[in-house]
Amino acid sequence: KTITAAAAVVRAYDRVIIDEGVYREQVPVLHEGERNITISWIIYAAAPGKQVYLKGSDEFYPDWREMEPRIYGAALPESLFEEGVYNPYALPCTPAHRPVNYEFDRGAFDPGPTRAPQLIRPTVGQIYVDHEPLEQCDLDNVRQTPGSFVVSDDGIHIICHFADGKAPHDKLVELTVRERCFKPTFTPHWAGLHIQTLGIVAEHAADPGAFSRSRPLMIRSNPRSGITVRKTPHAQCSVSGCYLPRTNLSYINKTDPTIVSHILDGAKPLQPADMPTLTVRSDDGGKTWQTIDDGPFTDPIANHFLDEDNGRLIRHYRAKTGGAVYNDKAESTPDDQQLIMQVSPDAGRTWGQPEALAFAKDIVCFTLMKLHNGQLLWMVEENRPHLSPIADTKPDAIYFVCRAWLGTWRADLSGVDWEPGGLMQTPQNMGSQGLGEPQACQLPDGRLFAIFRQSIVLPSQDAPGYPSVKLFSVSEDSGHTWSDAQPLTFDDGKYLYSPTSFASAVCSTKNGRVYIITNILNRPNEGCLPRCVVHIAEVDPDTFCVKRDTVTVVEELHEEHTHLVGYSNWMLFEDRDTKNVNLFMNLENGPVNEGYDWNSHRYEIALPG
Repeated sequence: KTITAAAAVVRAYDRVIIDEGVYREQVPVLHEGERNITISWIIYAAAPGKQVYLKGSDEFYPDWREMEPRIYGAALPESLFEEGVYNPYALPCTPAHRPVNYEFDRGAFDPGPTRAPQLIRPTVGQIYVDHEPLEQCDLDNVRQTPGSFVVSDDGIHIICHFADGKAPHDKLVELTVRERCFKPTFTPHWAGLHIQTLGIVAEHAADPGAFSRSRPLMIRSNPRSGITVRKTPHAQCSVSGCYLPRTNLSYINKTDPTIVSHILDGAKPLQPADMPTLTVRSDDGGKTWQTIDDGPFTDPIANHFLDEDNGRLIRHYRAKTGGAVYNDKAESTPDDQQLIMQVSPDAGRTWGQPEALAFAKDIVCFTLMKLHNGQLLWMVEENRPHLSPIADTKPDAIYFVCRAWLGTWRADLSGVDWEPGGLMQTPQNMGSQGLGEPQACQLPDGRLFAIFRQSIVLPSQDAPGYPSVKLFSVSEDSGHTWSDAQPLTFDDGKYLYSPTSFASAVCSTKNGRVYIITNILNRPNEGCLPRCVVHIAEVDPDTFCVKRDTVTVVEELHEEHTHLVGYSNWMLFEDRDTKNVNLFMNLENGPVNEGYDWNSHRYEIALPG
């Protein structure tokens, strides 16, 4: 009847099989498996074909009182105020402190006291109406925002503005009342909590811990930089479960608020390749999403780019030679793939003829953007294995160079003609895999700033090696030529250490300042990990050094995560109205590979004006 009863008796090597149902409990983890023996880890699994939900919320049916038109209030349950009871509505959503040393030990850069003051009103408590969370904000914004709530100043009432302006007497209302879904009764080893979950949807806990990537609402702020990060769930679709982004996010025309994307449906994940792709849209800056079941956006699965000046929408995708849309599951090599581009004049309702681009072989596409001179800039990564230092012994080695392609709209706006721009590459002594994953932005004065992934070069008797950093390059002629790649440093001249990981470069239209988003480490390392904290920081436009005082945490691991867990490979866009940066990201390499946590979260990064 309860998972808790099973948790009391299981030991290493045991498996708990859970029948279908909604389980509203906090399961105490009393035992776990042995650290180095994976098969010993205790498994909590849904019975085959059964829907199992473990919830940190209870159903909530109070006496709603209309306080003013469309605004309703209710008292929180008296049980929350009993002595010793966990009350999430009395706890601020700003993290109070980091777990002792766990990030430092893993190599994460510590930007210092970047947390916002405790006086921020939102709490870790959350309210769900028919499975959708209400947005938490101050009282003035609650009056203006359907689907929102606030905790009263006395801490014992909630004040809600429901989406339809009516009290939800005929809807399911759920109130977060538990801290965790699974909560260990001991301090886990630094390598993580050694249990697994299979086929379980665990949700609604106030501070879920390792399995759900921390609490669903969180605010972080760095008063020195003026940057504030607000985290909320991304997976608000009409299908239950959790989701991973597969393509970028893009507006579809100059006036419509609609954003489109494609996500992997991970409601009951087995392997990523087994998950179907869903097409989704948002009309409120990515706060909520709806699935699109048919129409021109559902096929093919494509990345999109809107030229805000002329209203043309571009989509690009892979296809096999001959025209068939490339399927990730089908066997295919770069030699029989084409990069296809199409243009829509009417927000994606109709599309022009597909055109195969000449630079499709063995590349990965990254930044696509509009330049001040009216051209398009497309940054791509090309693999040139013959440049690798181990090419003689490993013919399939990887060694990347980056190319800028410059596009000019045809007079009738039916398509874009592309010409090669500058090539960016590094000598072998600066990176064992060359330059990768280019991300670029354009400064107000027209210069282009690009940041790249770089791989460490280990020292040897004959060479000093090269540390794990991010490299950058600058173009002063709209991408035709680029400066030699240099290591990114702080403004005090010290290296900005970083793993071999993804990074973004952003020039805010809100303030004209340049920012990078990446994993910053406190020491050099080898390889792709750790990625245990992701940061945003401002770049000095004169020196292209990172201002150390502006480093702000976007997300960090829970202390129960393993060293393999990390944050990377996000999608982002700048909100057209607020000019804030919205970043969508999921957890990598952690419980996500073992259980239910396939969720993506939305991080709204508010930059100073």
